[in-house]
Amino acid sequence: MTDIRGLIGLLQRADWTQLSLSADVSDGSRVLIAPGRRYRCQDPDGYLTGCDGDRPWELSAEDEGDPNESVHLVGGPEAPLAKLLCPARLLDSSRLDLRGTARACGRDAIDVVITRRPSLRTGPISADDLADVVEALVDAESGILLRIAELGKDGRPDILELVRADFAPVAEASLFQPPAGSRIAEGVGEFFSGPLRPAWAAATTVGGLAAGALGAWIRYSPLRHNPTSASRGIDTSQEIARDEPAPDRAQSGSSVSDELLELLHAGGPDELAATLHEWLDVGAMAASVPGSARRAGLGGLGLLMDAVSEKSRAVHMVSEIRFAAPGTYQIDRRYQPRRRPATIACDGQRRWEVHADRITTGPAQPPSRKIGYLADPSWLLQCTLSGGDMVTAGSRTAYRISVTRRAMESGGGLMMYPAAVAVVDAELGVILRLTYYIGDKPVERSELRDVASSVGNFRPAMPAGLPVVERTQRSGRPHHG
Repeated sequence: MTDIRGLIGLLQRADWTQLSLSADVSDGSRVLIAPGRRYRCQDPDGYLTGCDGDRPWELSAEDEGDPNESVHLVGGPEAPLAKLLCPARLLDSSRLDLRGTARACGRDAIDVVITRRPSLRTGPISADDLADVVEALVDAESGILLRIAELGKDGRPDILELVRADFAPVAEASLFQPPAGSRIAEGVGEFFSGPLRPAWAAATTVGGLAAGALGAWIRYSPLRHNPTSASRGIDTSQEIARDEPAPDRAQSGSSVSDELLELLHAGGPDELAATLHEWLDVGAMAASVPGSARRAGLGGLGLLMDAVSEKSRAVHMVSEIRFAAPGTYQIDRRYQPRRRPATIACDGQRRWEVHADRITTGPAQPPSRKIGYLADPSWLLQCTLSGGDMVTAGSRTAYRISVTRRAMESGGGLMMYPAAVAVVDAELGVILRLTYYIGDKPVERSELRDVASSVGNFRPAMPAGLPVVERTQRSGRPHHG
């Protein structure tokens, strides 16, 4: 039987795209998988989905199957039966409890209970898309789940399991081809050509990244209005540092050590104080949207991308962050954002946002995803990781990890960009530097300096003299109460 460290590695490295599998599932569906991202899945109602290795397709039982016409969709392939075949998601903000070994579908399995744990990233509240308690049987060889039981609030389990499984099926290649009349998806990568195509094929959507560049330009760019960047505390004199190479895609098939995976899974310290430096190259983000993609459907947004890429420079912003416990934190920005608060604080029950003329308050919420990603690195386990060399960050010993989106899995949605480099503190487990890349160009970077794992007798503090405005949970808009 493996130990906790070995189980973390088994779950993190589970790769359904290399499986040969034919299985019947307890919900009545049937799945056939072959190496190279090929699959065919049929649900109890006869709805077929599949992928020939490059393009996904779907066929409803009501489709007439006209061989002369196929309706094309825009979207990338996703894993079938993700609850069973993509177990790395269970490592995010979780604890593992080994109960022993078992047999399922004629296979050796590991019986494990996964519980959600409090996190500086998510606070004391569990992620919405995962149950608080999950019982699973993990295939001891491949790492996929043979059975999963997610316990609801009422204590009753929602069970999904393989009732029959053949891990060495003989499958004709034609079974993974789209049947006549199928709707065949055209992934985002269809819009691209040249060296950026592999990176962009893995991006969520072109429009999403373009919208992100536009939103960042609206929020941060000092070129939109007359006030200078210095008057708002935003520095535009620096480029994103190039003190480390781009992610090494040549090693994407390798894996980091079990010891490092265990460090990431632990989720960082219970308390944290640091100075946060952020760099964002809005122009580089916009310039990376290929012209072919702009012409293919971005319309006026594509034209605006041209203007943004020509005029925008990298911006550098500094904040002070303090986390006293999951759900208790304060973020003080040394710069003045447009239409956003200069201070955000939460005591686990209430959250306050300090603007120039008011304080808005409402129910507790986790910190921003960007800051939370640094405080608790367990989300990285849903990505493909390589490297793990020891480096020095400031005066601290750390691991350097190349991070890429995991193909065809929902966990890839945690990264808007195709790849990143994470520098993880070897003692505390926090991410000291996180640099996102498009190709070999760094476009966004976050860095923690002056890191401490104790904040003393910390409680969120709000300035006096400003009116307090209640923010309703339903609308997200403030109202006077």
